[in-house]
Amino acid sequence: MSKNTSKRVFKYTLDNGLTVLVCPKEFAPKVSLQLWYNVGSKHEATGEKGMAHFIEHMIFKGTKDLLSESDINLITQKLSAYANAFTSYDYTAYLFDVPVANWNKVLPVFVDCMSNCSFDVEHMNSEVKAVIQELKMYRDDFDSTLAENLVTTMFDEHPYHHPIIGYKQDLWTLKRATLIDFYKKYYIPQNATLVLVGDIDPESAYNEVKKTFGSIQRGADIQPSHFYFNEEVRAKSITLYKSVEQPICMLAFAIPGAKEKQDFIFDVIGYVLANGKASRLQRILVDEKELVLSISAMTYDLFDRQVFFLDFKPKNDADIEKIKEIILEQINDIVRHGLTTVELRRALKIAQVDYQQMLEDTQRQAYAIGKSFLATGDPEYPFVYCDYDTDQLHKEVVQTLKKYFRRTVCYQGSVVNIPESDILYLEQLQKESDEIDTQILFGKERTSDVACGKYVYDMHVNLLEKKPFAKPQEGKLDNGLQLLLHHSSTVDTVEIMLDYRATHLYDPKDKKGIGYLVSKMMLEGTKKHPGRSFIDLVESYGISLTTRPGQIAMTVLKEDVKFGLDFIRGMVEEALFEEHHFDRIKKITKLKIKEFWDTPNSFALQVAAEQIYKDHPYAHFIMGNEKSISSIDRSACFEYYNNILTPHGSILSIVGNFDDNLYSLVKDIFSSWQGGEIKELSYPAISMINPESIEIKKNRDQVVLAFAGLSVSRLDPMYDHLWLYDQILSHGMSSRLFELREKSGLFYTIGGSLIQGAGKEPGMVFFKTIVSNDRLAEAQQAIMSLFDSAIDGVTDEEFAQAQEVIVNTYPALYESNENIASTLLFLEKYELPFDYFEQHIDKIRAIKKEEMQRSVKKILLSTKLITIKIGRV
Repeated sequence: MSKNTSKRVFKYTLDNGLTVLVCPKEFAPKVSLQLWYNVGSKHEATGEKGMAHFIEHMIFKGTKDLLSESDINLITQKLSAYANAFTSYDYTAYLFDVPVANWNKVLPVFVDCMSNCSFDVEHMNSEVKAVIQELKMYRDDFDSTLAENLVTTMFDEHPYHHPIIGYKQDLWTLKRATLIDFYKKYYIPQNATLVLVGDIDPESAYNEVKKTFGSIQRGADIQPSHFYFNEEVRAKSITLYKSVEQPICMLAFAIPGAKEKQDFIFDVIGYVLANGKASRLQRILVDEKELVLSISAMTYDLFDRQVFFLDFKPKNDADIEKIKEIILEQINDIVRHGLTTVELRRALKIAQVDYQQMLEDTQRQAYAIGKSFLATGDPEYPFVYCDYDTDQLHKEVVQTLKKYFRRTVCYQGSVVNIPESDILYLEQLQKESDEIDTQILFGKERTSDVACGKYVYDMHVNLLEKKPFAKPQEGKLDNGLQLLLHHSSTVDTVEIMLDYRATHLYDPKDKKGIGYLVSKMMLEGTKKHPGRSFIDLVESYGISLTTRPGQIAMTVLKEDVKFGLDFIRGMVEEALFEEHHFDRIKKITKLKIKEFWDTPNSFALQVAAEQIYKDHPYAHFIMGNEKSISSIDRSACFEYYNNILTPHGSILSIVGNFDDNLYSLVKDIFSSWQGGEIKELSYPAISMINPESIEIKKNRDQVVLAFAGLSVSRLDPMYDHLWLYDQILSHGMSSRLFELREKSGLFYTIGGSLIQGAGKEPGMVFFKTIVSNDRLAEAQQAIMSLFDSAIDGVTDEEFAQAQEVIVNTYPALYESNENIASTLLFLEKYELPFDYFEQHIDKIRAIKKEEMQRSVKKILLSTKLITIKIGRV
């Protein structure tokens, strides 16, 4: 790959030691501001595990003078911004994504939080309960739990041994004075780096930062910490027993830390081994031997020593060792014989596409710069990390596999179904854990109300100015295919989206899931490129290709657009549907259905849809069910493909850096595609729902608690009213539901919408949280009470801010090629003008609060909602 020598990041250092990194990004509608502290969970002492993460939570709870506990949340809402924070083993970071017109308004917030956090005891009491709920939530995420257990096993003498979130016994007893000491030691200018990415001038941005941060005094110097990973030739295995239908397995290898600047080596290893359908292990384990449902590679990006995971879902527990042997054999094959030219070319092409996507994503770019600088001291590294000489890259991949991926240092972990004889024992342990939590946390009650904002009311906000959004060149081929083309030279990729009418809603009642099978079979070979040669060739161009019923989406480098379009044409016109490929896809689909229904946090929405819509197509699960999939044979699937995939009613949206002759190119490629017209669906009436309570037994630490009801369609006049109330009730950290979390600590996360899934037919009211068994009844009552009462208490200021939040989402619809292509498709499908969002700004600002309140009261009422509980109920 060619060297990138141009400077992208401007580095400054204030007198107090604060590092400032500014990366200009033209035309970005927002600025991502990220304040990184060089402190993480590895810096905690024994008995204080979880403190760094807990401080991250407490930073949002107010300061001594400037900020009340509500201010950051209210400021985020007022600025139409996004705020978050994350703690790692190595670092802690705080971020705001702010519309560019107001980017500097959060600088005083960062400054005050650096030195004046209040650590109010009552706030600590409610927040420790929420963090305990977060800890339990992660325990029910079995993939994450397994990875964390492997890290703990691998690093028995290094601080990575301890989980970031800590231990309950430490969290229960954290003292305010201990938090303050840790905070004062590490939250100082010379231990911090401020990253700014967006459409801003570096010098002007630096001067703004200097004005605000310059007043903070330099802290006491921190003695550098040295942590060691003691090399040993050893391998360990762990097994977690849970109530699961689908086992989970991981192999893990300790590899050089992020500070060693070898990220691209491990990305290439991931691409070659397991990431993508053309990878070695996908081909062997998923397609040929059919031993696993899926396999992928990922890296925990730790500074001192990273962990490379191979994560796979075996179809049978008995095959785990056989699968492991095949994986190790393939690693050894690369060590002995090297990579093929095709494998190396594919990895480099995929890296190019991924790099371009990073350039489009403001927040991701800021994250990459911040992490790189703390790990390596080099803020430019994300822009050059894949600049390798091909021969040298090949050599280093082989040497790295030989050194770090040996059998004798391969750790193994599994999550398997608990034996029936131990189920009662597991449930007893969970019950005892809940009882201890209740006992220990009793008395840690918060009696005060959540405080009103202070600083937010002194903040002046510049409103979004109306500007023209992207408008496409339109066309229509003789075969009925509608074209939407928009040129953008921001990055060197092109987004291609083909929408065809037959979504999963068109599936016959007795063949639910047939559209899903068709979408996956289109990746299994065409007349021009049969069998595996299709996906091998696609990925050799670095093309990202996904399918679902009703859509094919592709990201391709600008020089490969012609190839990409020809691949899509082959998919819609000449897919082969070979019998042995069909049988494999059908088996995988059945297993994925089983896996889906093993995850309460995922399937709660589907349970709600089935209760709300009954026999209506909106109740259909995209993959169908095991019975319906079993009833579909290859001939039925191929017949459906031939009848339903037609250019009539299809839309091809292409956005990116393409040549002027694209229209002619599309016409030449797609003119041969023929087919009849597909009628628009005729939907049955939706029956009134019975507000019942539905309980589904699943052995998990927490209960998924959900509420659902019927809402309105996307084009209903009430839609915008309900969307506005979404911002007030459930979106962001200033919402009413988050305020309930702040005061009660009942749950860590809660969210939802009054317009979930709204399309040409009515969507749903759907809200969901995850809560401990011991607090289930309390949470249900508090949430339902809020549903009935909150609408009457909406203030004029809340309403006005909600309007601006929605208005400021519109530029983001045009931020990336993918977003633009998707937005243009939406407007075309709903027969809306291409200046719809531009003009809709005035419409949103013209809505009256009373209109919103009337609409909400028709839709959101606790007596009209079903309640769903999934867990130990």
